[in-house]
Amino acid sequence: MARIDDYKAARALAVEELTQRNPKWVANRSRAEYFYENGQEGLVLPYFGEPRRVVWPEVTVTAPGREAEPPLTEQILILHYLQTTSGQEPEGVSVDFKQVPQGSFYWSAFVSRAKKPLLMTFGANPDFYLQVATFLGGVPQPLGDAAAQFLAFPLVPVTHVLWAGDEEFDPDASILFDVTIPGHLPTEDIAALAGASVYRLMAAAREMKAKK
Repeated sequence: MARIDDYKAARALAVEELTQRNPKWVANRSRAEYFYENGQEGLVLPYFGEPRRVVWPEVTVTAPGREAEPPLTEQILILHYLQTTSGQEPEGVSVDFKQVPQGSFYWSAFVSRAKKPLLMTFGANPDFYLQVATFLGGVPQPLGDAAAQFLAFPLVPVTHVLWAGDEEFDPDASILFDVTIPGHLPTEDIAALAGASVYRLMAAAREMKAKK
């Protein structure tokens, strides 16, 4: 697992590279909203449907309406998306993680970060998964016993699929991406993004259960 110093170094490298880019060009390519106000320019990028504000020239990432800045891992995902995205629209063809470049190499990290937590939290109750997913803006999909798609970034859909299992088969889960995903994020970040998509659901599930 990466140490905090590794995350800080990764963020610093991404910031250094993005400071050399025109924010209007970055906004257009990433499908973010460009702004210029009070002598500052930058963009507002949706992250799982919530706005994240990135300001030049220092390239800071903030979450409007929150006092605390986003976690380092989230900032890195945002900066790497802005840095990497090709601007290509999704093609509507799904692939699983093993089908992305070097997916097999990062498979264990993907399973521990994303697939296993998704399965442990919702595998026995697909209906509850759909309840939580739609609450968070997920769009139900006609896959498995329960499935929903989230727009992690404007050009990056992430789809969860759950199978409840039966007397012969244990519950199972899959996380799918559009075939264009390698043009938007490095493979290690794809695994991290999948985990982020699941952790949001887990947090919402805990809150919903606590209110009952």
